[in-house]
Amino acid sequence: MVNAIARDEKFGKKIGFDLDGVIVDHTKAKISFLKDHGFVLSEKEVQGDIIEKLIPEEVGHAMKQFLYDDSHGSLLSPLTYGAEEVLHEVHESHVPYFLISRRKNPEAAIKLLKARGIWPMYFNESNTFFVLSKEDKNMKAKELEISHYIDDEPSVLDKLIDIEHRFLFDPRGAFTLLQEYRRIESWPEFTKVVLV
Repeated sequence: MVNAIARDEKFGKKIGFDLDGVIVDHTKAKISFLKDHGFVLSEKEVQGDIIEKLIPEEVGHAMKQFLYDDSHGSLLSPLTYGAEEVLHEVHESHVPYFLISRRKNPEAAIKLLKARGIWPMYFNESNTFFVLSKEDKNMKAKELEISHYIDDEPSVLDKLIDIEHRFLFDPRGAFTLLQEYRRIESWPEFTKVVLV
């Protein structure tokens, strides 16, 4: 019987995960921050590419600084529902997996992953990479020979031109009309589609 490692090496399956909006859920922190700055947005409206069209650029920049760099704000967000369980399943399956995130401050991201108990258990220096642009994300994914990548922003998936299987993580139904990518509404759905 072929073991899981040999099977996945044979078929070349490698999974790539985005961090913000996929592994970590900033929804409540975004809503709270924006409310303090005079904007009332719904859970759907603060997702991925949508929010950029609804708030001024300077407010979006301040929000990202708060969520990604601030010593308090960067530790507020929980894991997405079911993320730890899916990481455990992927880890146990022996399918190679990686985290590729657009973060200017990797230290804050690692601190958050440690606080949520998934660093170094699931993500660590050997399988985690931080890049600056969407195009850089594609280059790193290509270099790692990732076959399946999940992100919460269609605009990022648009740039991952070298990845064969691209999935849009959309647990709040913000992109129900989008047809370009396979939408994933929950982590159990992801495991059924990818870990087969």
